[in-house]
Amino acid sequence: MLIRDLAKSAACLALAIAMPAQAAQNGITYDCDTAANHYSDLVLPTPQGPFTVRGQLRLNQVASSDQYVPMTGIAIADALDAPGASSKDAAGFKLVAMHARLLGVKTKDKDAVLQFQQWNEVKSGTEVTHDPIPLPDTQNGGAFSLSYDGKSVTVEFAGQRRDIPLTAATPVVRLTCSTGEFLYTDLIIQSQ
Repeated sequence: MLIRDLAKSAACLALAIAMPAQAAQNGITYDCDTAANHYSDLVLPTPQGPFTVRGQLRLNQVASSDQYVPMTGIAIADALDAPGASSKDAAGFKLVAMHARLLGVKTKDKDAVLQFQQWNEVKSGTEVTHDPIPLPDTQNGGAFSLSYDGKSVTVEFAGQRRDIPLTAATPVVRLTCSTGEFLYTDLIIQSQ
């Protein structure tokens, strides 16, 4: 009986040791959930040298607002001067979501939400304007990756790819959201 108990304990210990490793391989989950007219951001450190950020993104809910558009974004940026400050240089993408009725689009579902992908590029504190790209009605977010080599960021999301020049002295990964709930899962930052 003692040997059987010892074997069970050893099996439980092996499982406990293996579980954190499995969790680390799956990455982190960040539920970026903000009320209407509110903003949140998360800044994560990066490894030295070239690295890639990968994960999944899904829209869970939009909040109604007359002032702000529900959106989330992930970018590689130069480290912030102060918490909550805007990045002077950044490269990534945004996912913007709006009720179809606010855009004048007629749908069978009165609560239908249209989603758009938009490149996020900031140079010397000025946002570079990029046209939004509509996502198919059947698509809710999806897989993404941002690869940084010290000179540019290769951004892939929603079947689109773009290289955006960026030189960051101290690069960080910055996730932002406003006026909605956006779920990041399997978020991993790894050296190349």
